[in-house]
Amino acid sequence: MATLSDVPAPARALGFAGLIPFVAGGLGAWAFEPTSTWWLYVLNAQVLYGCMILSFLGAVHWGRALAEDTDRPLWGPLGWSVMPSLLAWTAALAASDLSIAILVIGLLAAYLTDRRAVTLGWFPEWYGVLRRYLSVIAVLALGASLIRLLALA
Repeated sequence: MATLSDVPAPARALGFAGLIPFVAGGLGAWAFEPTSTWWLYVLNAQVLYGCMILSFLGAVHWGRALAEDTDRPLWGPLGWSVMPSLLAWTAALAASDLSIAILVIGLLAAYLTDRRAVTLGWFPEWYGVLRRYLSVIAVLALGASLIRLLALA
């Protein structure tokens, strides 16, 4: 079974660096006064970044399907690959609390799909390990923002 130390250094470094906007958003939701311009800016930035990351996670599956040299029908992988972008688009148009909830659901669905893809041998084991860590931290950061929003309602 792969561990975090099995993840190639560039993927590990870039993956964890990619958490900075999620964590900054979660911290900013609690650090700034809800009446301040910064508070709204931080929440919007976290949601928009989450939308981009969710779309990226779908694109990983599109790329894998394109790299496959097979006559096998690609409806499954390509069909899934567009779902995160559609969820992200929906999140971008929703109110803040709903948009964060959609992103959390989307990130969890993407993780479960990636975990299955690793089990099927479509992605290396280390990818599943990296995705687990990144997903947990991103979801916790978004959850912190959502809790702050709901506490104000």
